[in-house]
Amino acid sequence: MLRAVQESHLEEHIKPQLHNLLGNNVDVCTTKVGRTGILKHQIFLTSPVPIRQKPYRVSPPKQKVMKELIEDMLKDDVIEPSYSAWASPVVLIPKREGKPRFCVDFRKVNENTVTDAYPIPTIQEILESLSGAVVFSSLDLNSGYWQVEMDPEVREVTAFICSHGLFQFKVMPFGLKNAPATFQRLMERALGELKGVICFVYLDDIIIFSSSWEQHSYDVQAVLDKLRNAGLTVNMKKSKLFRTSLKFLGHIVSATGVQVDPDKIEAVQNFPAPTNLKALQRFLGMAGWYHRFVPNFSQIAEPLNALKKKGAKFRWSPECQTAFITLKNHLVKPPVLAHPNFNAPFVVYTDASEIGLGAVLVQKSSYGTEEVLAFASRSLNPAEKNYAATELECLAVVWAVEKWRTYLEGRLFTVVTDHASLLWVFKTTKPSTRLIRWALRLQEFTFTVEYRKGKYNTVPDALSRAPTDSLHTTAPVYATVMSAPPKPSKELPISIEALWRRQQEDPECQVLYQQVVEMGQDNDTNPAYIIMDDLLYRCITLPYKTIYQLYIPPSFRSQLLDYFHQDPLSGHLGRHKTYRRLQHLVFWPKLSWDVREHVKNCATCQRYKPENRKLAGKLQQTQAHRPWEMLGVDLMGPFPKSSKQNVYLLVFVDYFSRWVELFPIRNATAETISQIMVKDILTRWGIPDYILSDRGTQFVSSVFQTVCRTWNVGHKLTSAYHPQTNLTERVNRTLKTMIASYVGDNHKHWDKNLAEFRFAINSAVQESTGVSPAELNLGRSLRGPLDSLLQPQETAPDTPPYLKVTQLKDLCSFVEKNLDSARQRQKRNYDKHRRDLEFQELDRVWLRAHPLSKADKSFAAKLAPKWQGPYRVVEQVGPVNYKVVLENSGTDLKVVHISRLKPCYPTAQDLQEQEKKHLLEIFNEESDEEDFLGFTDSSCSTFNGGLIKGSAEKLGNYNFSNPTDSDND
Repeated sequence: MLRAVQESHLEEHIKPQLHNLLGNNVDVCTTKVGRTGILKHQIFLTSPVPIRQKPYRVSPPKQKVMKELIEDMLKDDVIEPSYSAWASPVVLIPKREGKPRFCVDFRKVNENTVTDAYPIPTIQEILESLSGAVVFSSLDLNSGYWQVEMDPEVREVTAFICSHGLFQFKVMPFGLKNAPATFQRLMERALGELKGVICFVYLDDIIIFSSSWEQHSYDVQAVLDKLRNAGLTVNMKKSKLFRTSLKFLGHIVSATGVQVDPDKIEAVQNFPAPTNLKALQRFLGMAGWYHRFVPNFSQIAEPLNALKKKGAKFRWSPECQTAFITLKNHLVKPPVLAHPNFNAPFVVYTDASEIGLGAVLVQKSSYGTEEVLAFASRSLNPAEKNYAATELECLAVVWAVEKWRTYLEGRLFTVVTDHASLLWVFKTTKPSTRLIRWALRLQEFTFTVEYRKGKYNTVPDALSRAPTDSLHTTAPVYATVMSAPPKPSKELPISIEALWRRQQEDPECQVLYQQVVEMGQDNDTNPAYIIMDDLLYRCITLPYKTIYQLYIPPSFRSQLLDYFHQDPLSGHLGRHKTYRRLQHLVFWPKLSWDVREHVKNCATCQRYKPENRKLAGKLQQTQAHRPWEMLGVDLMGPFPKSSKQNVYLLVFVDYFSRWVELFPIRNATAETISQIMVKDILTRWGIPDYILSDRGTQFVSSVFQTVCRTWNVGHKLTSAYHPQTNLTERVNRTLKTMIASYVGDNHKHWDKNLAEFRFAINSAVQESTGVSPAELNLGRSLRGPLDSLLQPQETAPDTPPYLKVTQLKDLCSFVEKNLDSARQRQKRNYDKHRRDLEFQELDRVWLRAHPLSKADKSFAAKLAPKWQGPYRVVEQVGPVNYKVVLENSGTDLKVVHISRLKPCYPTAQDLQEQEKKHLLEIFNEESDEEDFLGFTDSSCSTFNGGLIKGSAEKLGNYNFSNPTDSDND
């Protein structure tokens, strides 16, 4: 008992009086728990229907501990065996020392309990009444709630269930909704007329105050007498007697008056001077949040803001230190730090980071502004640093609420967090996590949780990120300040509250829901469905684990598909991986189909993902039936400038004979190419029916086109990025190999052997024709240097001319048959890797992109979209070629091969726009008819969110607005 007294400052004649006081009250100042007869705790229910829950699973070691705790409570007459229809589960919450705390999960009971509106006294009135006092004492009761008996008629409501049986409380347990109100009523009745004269009571906190040391002994005795008469006992280990200053309800009371508890402002006062730009941004962010309360804020902060300018070096000058100290001083005094008003609601802002917790206690003033009552922060201990993000955010709430218990207990308040999961986490019933233990620690408080995006939760965010160095190792308090870089916190696509409401409104869900409720969760009709936290789940048992799939109503499915496919945490994976990810969490009818359609229609996937299947467009072959009927032309280069100043190689190929003409040229202008074509091709070999080229600028120029028209030569173009159409491309590949084989290291000699290469190609037997190009084109083979040595001399007379013509015709027929066989063989091989695909006019398509990397613009082709568009098909200009145009602008008209196209599937937004357009067309048609029939304009003039007066029935009250759920706004 003497531990409660600090005797070092007491006068000698006071000490004997104090010893007598304590010795005469051993029956009140004891470790035994009292039992009052003044009142009993009542529970008034909103519904008489009992709520029976299943016990939580407990490990064998914890079952042993639970049994010991139950035996102790039976021995102390705290509980008794029960036959109640009510049953609440039990959770053991570990403590740092001793046995775990025995907690009953009364959340379901509290939801069904009528609120007791008994008033809790205001702290401000109590503190103002302490003026003039010079000595103080505070008393703490032994397990205060257990000193209040339960009314026998409602004991059954407190029944709890576990593996050891069903029991109910004979005394008021912790965790009941109205326990604070009952205890306040008890204490005020017990102290009677002493309240407000020599003492005050705030729930279980009793403060005794006197104007002199002599009087204080009598005052303490008077209070102890009242407690004795009420049957209450005091815990002297937690009590403090005869103090000149005392911490009470978040303040320091003394003879000099009431002061702010240093803990309120320590988080700001101990904030270290920033050492880098990020730390400075945190501080300025928090200080800026309250800039309206700081006179001349901009001028004070000018030296600090100068360090944030682009290109500025971070140099902490004396001017910066002065500004920093000045702003901190403004933050910890009025008007920023205000006195509490207990007629206004409290708001607790919390946040957690990887290094600490931060919180701010505020109130809204009559002007609508928020006034700070206290700052708080602490660093995480080693074990807490391993917590998941949701657990850290939940820990911040528990820590802040318990820290400011004196302000919040017995009152409705709001917790504001930037972690959307906390909207539902306090309702979890999963007993194997820390979350339920923390939820039970808060069940005696009445509060709502409000989600706010991280960028609007800046002050606690900063307080959680700047721990000071002088911290304890267990639960250190540290300073911080604000505006750290924004956390990668994303708003979740749905909320549990909105999901519960939508499940209640969904007919299909309600059928299953009611069957489970009426027939129990172990029924034979729907054995896979269960209800947890008032939500419908489907239970799937796998060989290695059991998964619970939450039923998602239709209004949330699109949002959930977006999140599990498009969010960076989902990564735009394919339909199989997306489906597996969803399948382990949720279910709804045709989930697999919806995932497949969603992934297929995703615009980002369509643009960025390559096609992992055969290219479209089977081989379309061109045929020539005589030499120089069809001619192919192409350019190779640029090559290194040769000694003859040549840079390009112009190649002509006859489609029938495969005869090749090569021309090294210095430039690739249309004039140069046209001049060579006329001089060395047309006037030498005759006029072909048409020439085939790619879409190079030289070939599509007006000069080249004019030459073709003048000489009556048809001109055909290959489709862009599909040069396979032109036979010249195959010749080019052969020529590249030839040039590379002979040029060596001196690439400037690339044009040295072109005449020999031309001879080699034109004299070689072609696999496709069976003869050499010279035989078809000249009627004879080209003799090489060794032919006369290796072959016998021809002694037969020359063949008559008419026989040569006949032989040449027979040769052409032979070659045509060979070409036809070669074409069939080539088509079979080519079409093995191709598929049929066809587009209709106005179809939406994607066009394969061919971007180029640009280092100077920090652009990498590998990271660019694989497809561009969407385009619209204008017309089909051949079996495998289409004319397309950009959909939005109507520009960029081009002809492309079908292998560069793929279908563009409409996104959900596209479908909505199409539906809107279709319905508007219907509405316009109906409006015209109604006007014709004599309707006035006013009868169908209202267009608000899709409800059109006069046409609502025909349109079915279609909602033209974005069909996202309003509960998630």
